[in-house]
Amino acid sequence: MVLNYQQIGQRIHVIRKAQKLTQAELAERANLSVPYISHIENGIKQASLQTVVNIAEALGGTVDKLLYDSWQDRRIDWQPELAELLSDCTASEQQFLLEVLIAVKHCTGRSKRIFTRTEY
Repeated sequence: MVLNYQQIGQRIHVIRKAQKLTQAELAERANLSVPYISHIENGIKQASLQTVVNIAEALGGTVDKLLYDSWQDRRIDWQPELAELLSDCTASEQQFLLEVLIAVKHCTGRSKRIFTRTEY
C-alpha cells in the first residue's frame, strides 16, 4: 500500500474543520508548528509516523482514520484475516460468532441487524 500524503492531509483538514479547530490550535495540541500543519494539510510535507500519531491524538481520533479513506479500504485489509479465523469453525460456531459480533455492534449503539437467518 502506497500512502497518499495529500489525501492524509485532506483528511486532517476535514476533521480539524469539523471540530472547529484552527491550524494554530491543532499545532499546539500536537506540539507542532503552524506552518508544518499547513504543509501537511496541503500535501507539501510528508508527516512521519510519530507526527501522524500526534495529530490523531490531538484530534481525539485514531491513526487509521487519517490513513484510510473509507471502510471499503479497510475491508480489504481485514477480510483475509477474518476468513482465516473462520476457516476451521463449524457452521454452528460461525453462527455463534456472528451473533456475538452483532451483540457487540449493538452495544456500540450502531446496531443494524443484517442477518436474520438462524441457520447456515
